Amino acid sequence: MIQHRWSRAGDGRLLGLAAAAALCAACTTDGVPAPGEESKGPPLLFDISATTPVGDNPRAIAAADLNGDGVPDLVTPNLGPGNASVLFGDGRAGVRQVVEIAAGPAALRNVTADLNNDGNQDVATINVSDETVTVLHGDGLGGFSEPVAYEAGDGPSGVIAVDLNGDDVLDLATANYDGDDVSIMLAEGSGYAAPVHVAVGDGAADIVAADVNGDGQIDLVTGNHHSDDVSVLLGDGAGGVAPAISSAAGDGPHGIAAGDFDGDGHVDLATPDYEGDTTSVLLGSGDGTFAAPAKLPAGDGPTGLVAVDLDGDGSIDLATANFESDDVSVLRGNGDGTFGEPAYVPAGDGAVKIVAVDLDGDGLLDLATANSHDDNVTVLRNTTSQ
Repeated sequence: MIQHRWSRAGDGRLLGLAAAAALCAACTTDGVPAPGEESKGPPLLFDISATTPVGDNPRAIAAADLNGDGVPDLVTPNLGPGNASVLFGDGRAGVRQVVEIAAGPAALRNVTADLNNDGNQDVATINVSDETVTVLHGDGLGGFSEPVAYEAGDGPSGVIAVDLNGDDVLDLATANYDGDDVSIMLAEGSGYAAPVHVAVGDGAADIVAADVNGDGQIDLVTGNHHSDDVSVLLGDGAGGVAPAISSAAGDGPHGIAAGDFDGDGHVDLATPDYEGDTTSVLLGSGDGTFAAPAKLPAGDGPTGLVAVDLDGDGSIDLATANFESDDVSVLRGNGDGTFGEPAYVPAGDGAVKIVAVDLDGDGLLDLATANSHDDNVTVLRNTTSQ
């Protein structure tokens, strides 16, 4: 079972609070960079628009329209009770209702997707107590089926839904923190086949899917907390992958995101580095290998990351959830693979994961964090000028 070995010991929590205080002394609460920092374009601005209680110890957050009203909703897996909280959006970057649904024992991470091709969004959750993935099929009205559990790997810590074999049905894959591998579960009938385990780096903390070598097939990449690297598994288009190729990352990566950061048509990677308090950017060569990481400042103990265009300028920006400093770091992308100095926005106590989604329909992506110590979700409305 996963032991959360990434948690800092001793007075790390106090150090995190001290770091947060120092950061807030150098910035405004809306995320404006500190005086004297060069800003390439208008600042990325966010305001807290909602703070909503959820279940005990939420450890991740995902977004989808779960009730068919055209408004994105949020869902968190809650480690304590082993359930999930569904937060139905009000279309104004707020939450109108929270409903608890079943998940699995010690629910840790989740993903939303249409897993059975019925046009409705479903939820898959990884559970560290029994090392399973539970699937809940949505009815399109905000309700869900009873969870069905499938075997995963040793200490699952990240999950994605992606079509790995070209049959137009989404498969599942998990990064396994204690097993140092990836479990691939191909869709089969109304469920999933037994997992195939593929070795990756030490302490696989998260997983992302992208075509990193430009061959038209989906590949898998993990961020590995203990070996300080990423592992690339090149897909064959039939559900199989090649042995892992490793590239160096930062100190203790605890998440991973993919995107084209420099506009060259190749997939790049970014990791939030929990031990290093940095975000590492790895520019892709287009053949599945990556340049040495450029390490950018983040908050204290970053554990979650999104790579998206937050201001609509066509360039990918980065935002990290910082577990120890209880805030979000936002880095504006320059479009050439470099990023501006981070701006810091307060979030919640133990901000562990982050999602980007337009929650108020204004065309800009907002942010939301799962706050594991506060047992709530913070919505950060994007107020950036376009």
